[in-house]
Amino acid sequence: MTAPDTGAWLRPAWQPHPRVRLAVTTRTGDCSPPPWQGFNLGLNTGDDPERVHAARQKVHTGLATARGPAWLQQVHGTRVVQADGSEPEADGVWTAQSGLPCGVLTADCLPVLLARTDGTAVGAFHAGWRGLQAGILDAAVEALAPEGEPLAAWLGPRICRHCYQVGEEVYRAFTDTYPGAENAFDPDAEPGHWRADLHHLAELVMRPLGVVDIERDPHCTVCHNHLFYSHRKEGRTGRFASLIWLA
Repeated sequence: MTAPDTGAWLRPAWQPHPRVRLAVTTRTGDCSPPPWQGFNLGLNTGDDPERVHAARQKVHTGLATARGPAWLQQVHGTRVVQADGSEPEADGVWTAQSGLPCGVLTADCLPVLLARTDGTAVGAFHAGWRGLQAGILDAAVEALAPEGEPLAAWLGPRICRHCYQVGEEVYRAFTDTYPGAENAFDPDAEPGHWRADLHHLAELVMRPLGVVDIERDPHCTVCHNHLFYSHRKEGRTGRFASLIWLA
């Protein structure tokens, strides 16, 4: 296994505070063979754990941070934890420590990176439709801004509105809860189905919580499958990471 091509990673210009750093890995690399072809970081994908752990170590090397990333065992839930060196079952992690990246793994779901605009804390959150509807971002805002501290959000690569077909239950889950949620869906050619916009849905959730400084990444995991893993397109596949930390 050679070092990953860190030049292929996304380094978004989004910077709500000079201390905030972020990076998004891609599948570019030779960490794993098919069906995880590339630089897989997911331990729950059926890939050889030794390969995945080696790839995760290379992420630490590539980021050149004081500590390796805080990873999670993601379960499409709403639990948010403070990074402490363990790998808990949760879908969000945050820290106020410098040099400690917080990361989430995705392959169509939405990675949400949050930062206090005063540069004192950051966090990473895994937001599929189930987590969004259940309250993962509510828990994220509560953890990072318990006293109403101003937050900024970056919405990462995900399956886009044109590629994401969902059923009536997803449409109803949001339109019955959030005013204006119907604007995040387009009717699909298949009866009883819709095309959903995860970026739009995340904004619908966060704006009432006081998060109005929100930036969207344009990449779709299906449309840009050469760069990112997509469970919807590939089935059994790998995971890429979205990471945020304080310098």
